[in-house]
Amino acid sequence: MASSNMTGDSRQLPISDLEAKHYYHGLYSKPLLIARTGSNAWVVPSGPEAYLRPKELGAVTDAVLSEAWEGGLAFGIHEILEANAVRWTSTDVVRIGFVGECAAPVVVWIGVIPDTLSHEDGQIAAKACKELLAVRNIHDIEVEIREANVFRYISPKLKKPAFSVHPTAQIIQPLTPTSGLFICNSRTPELEGTGGFFVSDQSSLYLVTARHVLFHTDHTNNHSYKWKSPNEPINIALFGTCGFKKYLTQIEHAITIENITLELHGNRIKAMREQRDMVEAEEFELELADAAKQIKEAVDTIVTLEKLLKDVKKVWGDIANRILGRVEFSPPIKLLTGVKKFTQDFALIKIDHSTMEVSGFPGNVLDLGTEIPAAQFTIMMFPNSKNKRNFSFPPDRLLKVNQIIPDTEMRNLPMYDDNDKKCLIVLKRGYGTGLTIGRSSGIKSFTRSYFPDRPPKVSKEWTILPYDNKSGPFAGPGDSGAAIIDCLGRLGGLITGGSGVSDSGPIVYATPVSFILEGLKANGYNVTIEATLPP
Repeated sequence: MASSNMTGDSRQLPISDLEAKHYYHGLYSKPLLIARTGSNAWVVPSGPEAYLRPKELGAVTDAVLSEAWEGGLAFGIHEILEANAVRWTSTDVVRIGFVGECAAPVVVWIGVIPDTLSHEDGQIAAKACKELLAVRNIHDIEVEIREANVFRYISPKLKKPAFSVHPTAQIIQPLTPTSGLFICNSRTPELEGTGGFFVSDQSSLYLVTARHVLFHTDHTNNHSYKWKSPNEPINIALFGTCGFKKYLTQIEHAITIENITLELHGNRIKAMREQRDMVEAEEFELELADAAKQIKEAVDTIVTLEKLLKDVKKVWGDIANRILGRVEFSPPIKLLTGVKKFTQDFALIKIDHSTMEVSGFPGNVLDLGTEIPAAQFTIMMFPNSKNKRNFSFPPDRLLKVNQIIPDTEMRNLPMYDDNDKKCLIVLKRGYGTGLTIGRSSGIKSFTRSYFPDRPPKVSKEWTILPYDNKSGPFAGPGDSGAAIIDCLGRLGGLITGGSGVSDSGPIVYATPVSFILEGLKANGYNVTIEATLPP
C-alpha cells in the first residue's frame, strides 16, 4: 500500500475551466473536476490530430488499503472535509486512468454537491486530505474532488420463462418470476423500481427490494412498517403506469421489426425471380428456400406477438390484476457506517401464491436474455485464462442463484481481467437499464446525505463500477432494488443508488445481502435465498 511517491509532490495546481470540463473525458457522466493533488500537468491537446484521451474507472484490490480505509482513514478524510465546510456526498477509492493503461493511479475520489465548492477552496481541502495520507505513510495515492450527487434509483399468474427459440423469449421476460421484476406500490404507480431476489420460509414466499421503491423518501414518515391484520395492506403491483406503457410499446416495436423483416424477404424473393436467368439454378433454389424460411418465421412471430399484446392489454391492463402481494415488513431507512454496517434500505414483500404456478417458479434465477450473444457473454464473464472457475452459459438462459458472495471475496477480488488485474464481474437486471455487466470494487465507499431539518448522515456502501469505458452505467433510475449477482451465480447485494453528475453516474451503490438477511433474522424472519413456493 505504502511505497515510493509515484506522482511527484502535491503542490497546488491551478484548475482552468477547460481542465475542469475535460479532465474526466470518457467517463459516462462527465463530472466536473474541482481540485486534485499531484504535480502532473493537464495539457490541452494540440496539432492537426489533437484529441482528448478517454479515461475509465477501475477497481482497487489492495486488502491492506481496504482495511485501513474502513478502519479509520475514511473517517479522517471526512473530518478534514467537514472542517473545511466541504459539502461532500461520497468518498470512493478507485483507479482512474486512460483507457488501456496498465497501471492506472489509485485515487481517493471525493464527490461534492454541485456549485458549492470553488477550485481554490477545493484545492485546500484536497491538499489537507493528501497530507493525511502522507501521515499514514501512504504516498502513492492522489486525491481528486469532483461534483457529484448521490441518487436513490427509484393478478394473473406470472408466466414461465421461455426457451431462446421461442419468439417471445426476450419480450416475455418481464412477466416471469425471475430477478428484476418491475414493481411499484399500487398507491403510487408513478414511482417504479425493481424487485431484487426471493426468499422463503416454511409457509411463505417473499420478494426483497429497496424500501424507497415502495415508500416515498419522505424522512418525516421513515418509521418501521409491519403489516398486521385487519389493517389495509400496502399492495405491490407488477409494472407502474409508465412501465406498463413502456412494455406495450416494446411488444409493438417487436411486431414492427418483424413486419419489416417480412417485407425485406418478400422483396428478396421478387428480386431473385426477376434475375432468374442470371443465377445458377442451385443458388436460385437455395436463396428462395432461405427467404421462404425467414418469411415463415416472421409470420409465426407476428402471430405470437400479436396474441401476447392482446393478452397483456386484456388481462394485465388493470393494475388490480397485476397485484403480486403486499408489504410484509420494512425497517426505517438508516445510514450506517459501523463494522459490517451499511445503508439499511430494504423491504419484504409477501407474494400472493395465487400469482405463481408451482411448476413455473424457478427459484432465484437471473434471465441472461438474448441481448448479448452467449459466446460474447461467456468471454465477458471470464476474460482471463488464469481464472480457475469456468462460466457455462445456461441452456435455458437462467443463471441459478444459491449462494452469497463472501465478504472476504468482496474485499479480495477472486478473478483476473484481461489486463491481469484483480476483479469480480457482476451483473443485474433492472427496470431502468435492463441487463448490465459491471465490476465490483475491492474497497467500500462512503456517502453523505443531507436533510432540511437535521445534520447530514454518512453511510457505507458496496461499490460497483462500469464493465469498461464503452459499456455505460451499471444502473440508473428505476434500478433501485435490483439484485447484484456475480458470474458464478452468487448473490451479492441490493442496489440502493449511485453517484454522479446525473442520475446515471459511473458509480453504483448497494447493500450487501448478508446485512439484509441479518436484519430480517433479527426481526423474526428466518428465511433462505434457496427460495421455493410453499404448498
